[in-house]
Amino acid sequence: MKLLIFLLLSYGITNIVVFSSIFKGWRDFWTKLNPSFFGKLFNCPLCFSTWVGFILSSIFVYFGYLTPMSMYGVTNIPLIIFLDGCLTSGSVWLIHNFEEMMERVNNNY
Repeated sequence: MKLLIFLLLSYGITNIVVFSSIFKGWRDFWTKLNPSFFGKLFNCPLCFSTWVGFILSSIFVYFGYLTPMSMYGVTNIPLIIFLDGCLTSGSVWLIHNFEEMMERVNNNY
């Protein structure tokens, strides 16, 4: 259950920042500042979710909460943070692609 909450939290944060109108000004600002890095980062759910995973995992580790990788017995903190970021990226990408597929299917009917 904690894994699901962690992944849904990551998906929600990523979805809000990358796609919502609330953060459009923020995305535009960073895209103008550095289009090759920040422009790609703030407009790509795969890229942004990796950093969300790193940051959430770091926060969880700092406050002593279990992260997905620490629940599975990983004890090296830098490795936990890296693997949580990779897990978050892959999971958010899967959820995003599933959502896109469902939208395409619904538009065909």
